Amino acid sequence: MALRESPLLDLLRFDRAEGTIRWKHRRMLLLDADAMGLLRRELIDTLGLAATKRILTRFGYFCGYRDALTSKELLQWKDEHELWELGPWLLAQEGIQVVRVLHSRIDAANNIFEVDAEWFNSYEAEQHRQHIEPISDSPVCWTLTGYASGHSSAVFGREVLYYEKECLGKGDKRCFVVGILADDKTEEARNLKALYKLERIETELSRLVVSLEQNARELQSERERAGSLEIQVAHLQEAITQGAGTDELVGSHPKFRHLIAEVARVAPTNTTVLICGETGTGKELVARAIHARSDRKNQTMVTVNCAALPHALVESELFGHERGAFTGALARKLGRFEIANGGTIFLDEVGELSLETQAKLLRVLQEGEFQRLGGTHTIRVDVRAITATNRRLDELVAEGKFRSDLYYRLNVFPITVPSLTDRPDDIPLLANYFVQRFKSEFGKNISRIDRASMKALMGYRWPGNIRELEHVIERAVLISEDPVLRIPSLSGIAHQPASSGNSKPHSHVGRVRTLAEAEREHISEVVQRTNGLIAGKGGAAEVLGVPPSTLRNRMKKLGIKSQRPS
Repeated sequence: MALRESPLLDLLRFDRAEGTIRWKHRRMLLLDADAMGLLRRELIDTLGLAATKRILTRFGYFCGYRDALTSKELLQWKDEHELWELGPWLLAQEGIQVVRVLHSRIDAANNIFEVDAEWFNSYEAEQHRQHIEPISDSPVCWTLTGYASGHSSAVFGREVLYYEKECLGKGDKRCFVVGILADDKTEEARNLKALYKLERIETELSRLVVSLEQNARELQSERERAGSLEIQVAHLQEAITQGAGTDELVGSHPKFRHLIAEVARVAPTNTTVLICGETGTGKELVARAIHARSDRKNQTMVTVNCAALPHALVESELFGHERGAFTGALARKLGRFEIANGGTIFLDEVGELSLETQAKLLRVLQEGEFQRLGGTHTIRVDVRAITATNRRLDELVAEGKFRSDLYYRLNVFPITVPSLTDRPDDIPLLANYFVQRFKSEFGKNISRIDRASMKALMGYRWPGNIRELEHVIERAVLISEDPVLRIPSLSGIAHQPASSGNSKPHSHVGRVRTLAEAEREHISEVVQRTNGLIAGKGGAAEVLGVPPSTLRNRMKKLGIKSQRPS
């Protein structure tokens, strides 16, 4: 029977009185795609990526298997191939995706199952990119490959497994899937069987909880027995946290979604990108996201803060120098462009470069070549340039402070990162994200932010944008002793309304303390009250609710000395 003539949809019944949707005897649900994406994110945050992949794959397998059995029961089918074709058809009818079969050879009698297909408009890839990451290192259509495996297994009568060779979620132009028999002798089949052969989901979740609790007990025991190693562990945890955070893009505001769409559009190309936005909005994170989903993702991304380079050393830093090129040049040095060859260079605060350096930068971008300072050999490089600025380059051009030809060369694909004021709905998401990060780093048991504090966060102007919010949450978590986080009202944080027609955003009475100063004063006061005692009963670490190693680390960073009275 032709699928377009299939009476399967006629078997759907919507009963408003019962509040049910039934497909013959099976109860069905309509679920919001964004809700599924947020559930996916919650699972990943709670269980980790690998466990979530296994659970969602198995969930998809159950759905596909049940759909095939129900279809087989409800209608008469000419052969197994016709019943199998129903799977892709159902996915399209349910708004999940469109399937185009490129090749299929299904013969149960001779134990043959070969399928190649393209997926378009995969809701799962879309939601992963929207809520998890703009670009993944591996395929992300876990539920859908599970569905295809379950449906085909039920139809074929033997276990069939699908996997993605290409996926929209990792920057490919399509999702390309392959279906094979589970008893295939290939390595791919062996890997897939390990993924699909799981216990029941409840058992898997219970096992994970038990494992996490056991790990926590072991970690606590190790800390008690190996106090001398705590500082090293803290340093490692901080390094891991910072490394993981550099690639995080968090938000759901329409302006942020537009930003993610722009990143996805330009990343696969070699086009030069100019990222504009206020200080602290996360321009470097955007640059890293572009690099991560480009063809250069396995190569180096070199970051240069142009504003932090001394004027006399800018050329040497960017292009390198030969031995003896200037006083103090005792050895040859490679420049940042040479180090980034084959990869990406990110020039932050590019508007701070001198006109002389701008001319040399233009040559590298146009010709792909330069000479080291003091050298005569021309070096050719293949580097993608991503630049960023918090200044209006067009205004600098008009003032004669920035070369117009370089501006046009950089401004090929401009991306504007919205300020936190422009995306206020993302403040709770970002605040909770930072809470999760810092409560892990500081060993705190914090479940949520209290309502009054969240209201204060939503009402503040955030002139320092996300960076300022991050530091506010970091300090609040550090000094918190309760499971409900309260943001203290400090003199260094002026809670002004986010929008007021007559307000002046930067008018404060007197000098306000910085966050570092406020934190330094608070820790110093606690240390003084404990007579310089850091660890042990009644020590400053116990009062502040942080591990002694973490407190010592913060004291060293803030320049606080602890001297116990003799």
